[in-house]
Amino acid sequence: MRSTTSSLVLAISAAILAAAYSAEYIGGLKPCTLCLYERVPWFLAGILSLGIVVMQFTGPMQRLLLLIGGLALLAGAGVSVYHVGVEEHWWAGPGGCTTPAELPQSLSELKSQLKAAAQPRCDEIPWQMWGISMAGYNGIASFGTALLALIGRR
Repeated sequence: MRSTTSSLVLAISAAILAAAYSAEYIGGLKPCTLCLYERVPWFLAGILSLGIVVMQFTGPMQRLLLLIGGLALLAGAGVSVYHVGVEEHWWAGPGGCTTPAELPQSLSELKSQLKAAAQPRCDEIPWQMWGISMAGYNGIASFGTALLALIGRR
């Protein structure tokens, strides 16, 4: 059961990351700071699951790695919920991610702002389906996969 759980967590992690990078590089949706933070737990859970599958860990080591991956995905679900709250303007997000850029005080500041790549804002929803943003779908997937890892580690 645990090796199946590890394989499923690995497959889901790979699929989620593939979808995120496809949206970015094929779909042109540039990720905001919180979007990038939401990817970290998927990398961690995927790497740990890959370790279980490749190294054929069993017993306590396998349970420990699934626990760590599951807890990371729970943390990722929390970041997703926070991100959805920022998108819906329920609360403020990180300063550089939600506040508009300051007005330039000189021509040189204006030139440097125009040259700098615009960072996507965390409080804007670039894509949604059925009223749920990518951050919302990530939260659902993170929570569900965390439960799979935590329950499957038994």
